[in-house]
This record gives sequence, structure tokens and C-alpha cells, in this order.
Amino acid sequence: MYHISDLKKFLRCERLYFYSMDEANVFRPYLHNDKNINELLIKYFRIDNYYEGIRNDNPARFIDNFNNYEWFIHPRLADGELRINIPLIHKKENNIIDIYYIYYSNSIRELDTLSYRIGLDILNKQGFEVDDIYVICFNPDYRNEGELDVEKLFIVTNELKGKRIIDLSRKNDTDYLEVIQRMENGSIDSSQIKKTRYCKLNGLCDYYDECFPEESDKDIDSILTLVTSQNKVRMYEQGIEHLKDADVSLLEGNRVQYAQIMASRNGGLYIDRLALKKWLDRISERPISFIDFEWDRYLIPEYRGMKPLDVVCFEFALYYIDEEGHMEHRTFIGSGDCRKEFVEALLEYVPDKGPILAYNAIGAEALRLKELAEIYPEYHDDLYRIIDRFVDLAYPFMEGLIYDTRMEGDFTLKKLVDICSEYSYKSLDIYDGMEAVFSWRNIAKSDEDGTREIVDNLREYCSLDAYGLFLVYRWLIKLMIESK
Repeated sequence: MYHISDLKKFLRCERLYFYSMDEANVFRPYLHNDKNINELLIKYFRIDNYYEGIRNDNPARFIDNFNNYEWFIHPRLADGELRINIPLIHKKENNIIDIYYIYYSNSIRELDTLSYRIGLDILNKQGFEVDDIYVICFNPDYRNEGELDVEKLFIVTNELKGKRIIDLSRKNDTDYLEVIQRMENGSIDSSQIKKTRYCKLNGLCDYYDECFPEESDKDIDSILTLVTSQNKVRMYEQGIEHLKDADVSLLEGNRVQYAQIMASRNGGLYIDRLALKKWLDRISERPISFIDFEWDRYLIPEYRGMKPLDVVCFEFALYYIDEEGHMEHRTFIGSGDCRKEFVEALLEYVPDKGPILAYNAIGAEALRLKELAEIYPEYHDDLYRIIDRFVDLAYPFMEGLIYDTRMEGDFTLKKLVDICSEYSYKSLDIYDGMEAVFSWRNIAKSDEDGTREIVDNLREYCSLDAYGLFLVYRWLIKLMIESK
């Protein structure tokens, strides 16, 4: 039995599909949602006569019950070994229907035309005529004013950029039965190894080293670590192995690439000393603070003031060095709607002067505080005073002021901490941001001992992020001193 997710995975990368066939598929949603979407849609469309499919439902049940209902929620359908379910079907008359899909975002940027086309074909084979396809997304302008207003929560449309979604879907000419046949007849040994954008989309594929073992054994200054390069594979295939030998005619010519190549030529490290010194001079005042936030993103605005896909900041860790050179450590971990507690703890703990370092500060921590300032206008000025003091520790790396070949093209804080210290996230029970989010969600479901363990693990993870900022800052100062 196959599902559309299997076809998508196979079409994206055959080897990924075969590698993952024997894995247990544990789904943990990126977006926090404690609401039942089906119940919300029933209220939105004012549905009172409906059939609802269930997991592992026999597809024949939908056909058998078609004459008994006007609406169908997640009915299961099948064509041979392929099983699908459609979020919502509305019977208009006889066998004429409209179908609805849900887009879990606050705007429609692209369409899943493969799923839509397969749904059209299977329904057509079973004697149904689809009159129109609608997509449901979440209203970006809706704000929870204290009670969820379902009528304002959704946006329903049958068009994208002036074109009917059903017409766009019909243009998808994928022969899904032919794809399934290839899946049945193929294997990991027969699948082609090729590099695509999916290999490193949202992080490195779990099977990347299996497909490209030569890269796992690569030198740290391999040409394959060249960032934002469209031609690094081409250079590698031409026999150019190291950054220092890069073909300049094939470079995009940005500052980070220049830093990488110069680091390779200089024995592993490049520093634009004058530019880095100027940047470091901006943050010489004490106290100097190092801070990291953790937050969860909610699909549906759970609390007052929230919009769809807004976040709840649930944790921060702070280290700061005072005027006497002593380091202090503060943390906050909340539960439920802890946004106001978060703000009040932050204003209490953060020193009232001096620079505040965060990694990707403008796109992360500063953005979160702007959102909180809008929700809590009584704290607006205090929060903006903090925002004005933020310094982005990612700046010298992302702007090519410094590059160490041990980074291997990885500009994350975790990689930098590995390089400049003996600390490692690998030893932690919570080792990345999404794992922190999943753990925080479990607090409400845990007993006292379980909650204490989760809180301790969260504090340890977030604190290493904040302390890691200090470690990287100290490393930069050390490199400046040694480079004189």
C-alpha cells in the first residue's frame, strides 16, 4: 500500500525513499496545534450533515455512504495500491462535487498540484465530476481578541494569482501509476545517485554520507564546502578539490567565498583584522550580555493578541559579565501562555545597559521582542530599549570578516562552539531547537518528576546556547590578539 507522501518522497529522491522504507515514521508536527481542525471547519462551513473517514478506513465506505451525506471529512479513496484522503468534499448535486485542501500557512505560496491531480483522477475514475478545487489557508490579519472567531480564522479560495486552482492542477501530468510501478520494481542499488537541492534542504539529509561518501572523507577545506555556489560540484568534477584552487571565473564573488578561499590559502584561518576589530570595539562596554530564546509556533492563535502562526516564547537563558568581570547566569522557563511572564523576567534579569549578543539577533530575538511589544504596549519602550542594544554575533561570520576551514561551510552557533571549545551539544538530552520545542510541549502531559526532568534538560540546552555565545566572543578576541 502506498500513500501520496511515498510518491512525493520517491519523486524528490529515489534513494531517500528506499533508504527510509524500513524506518518507523514518527510524525512530530512543526506547528503547535491543540485544536481539532475538522471541528473548526465544521463550524466555519456550518456543516450539520457529514461523513467522517477514519484511519485505515476501507475506501468502499465513502462510495457506499455517498448518497447519505452532503459533506465528507477526510474520506479515504484508492486506486489499486495507492491510498489517499481528501480533507473535505462537498456534494453539490448527483455526482458533482467540490473538493477542499488545507494549506497550513497564512498565505498560499505554492500548490500541491500532484496531490490535487491524483485526487481529481481517482474521483473521476470512480464516477465523480469535480466542479472546483478550493484551498483553505489561515487569515494573516486575524487576531485572537480573547475568544477564537472561526469565521475570521480561515481564507478559502479557488484561485492563485488569477488562475483557477483546478486548471493549474490539471496541468500536472505526473503518471502516478507509472511512478508506483517504478517504486515496486526499483531498489536502492538501481536508483541513481544525483545531487539536488533537496540534499541540503532544511539541513543535511540523513543519508547524505551514504550517497556521497567521498564528501564525508573530504578535507575540511574541500571545494564542496563553498557556500552559495552554483558551481562547486562542477569544479569538483573538474578535479578542483580545495578552496584555495577555486576557479575564480566560476565564483559568485561574495565576501564569504573570498574568506573561505583565503582561509584555505592561509593554512586554515582568514581574518579581516581591521573590520573585525571595528566590530568588536562596538561591544567592549560592560556589562556585556549573552542571550538565547526558545519559542514555539502556533498554527491557530491560542491566546489573546496572537495571529495564526505566531509564536510563544517559553524560555530564555542569559549570561552577563558585570563591570567587575564577574559572570552571572539567569534562566526563565514558562508553561502555557507565559508570554507576559517571559517579558517581565527578561526586563528583571537583563542589565539595563551594555551590549546584548545573540546569534542572528535581528531575525530572531529582536523580532520576537517586537512582537511582544505589540501585544503588551505597556512594555513597548522597555523592550525596544533592549532591541536597540542587540548585537548580532553571526555578523562577522556571515559577512566574511572571519572564516575557519574547520567550519566546513557550516555557520551555525553549534558548529562554532564545537570549534572554539570543548563543549558539545551531542552530550545533551536536548540537542537542537526543535527537540526543545517538542520537549516543552510534553510538560503539560508529564507528572511532577517528568516535568522536572524536562525543565532541567531545557535549561541545560538553552544555557549552552547562551554560554556558547560567550565562548565564540572570547574566541574572536583571542584570535585578534594572536593575529597582531
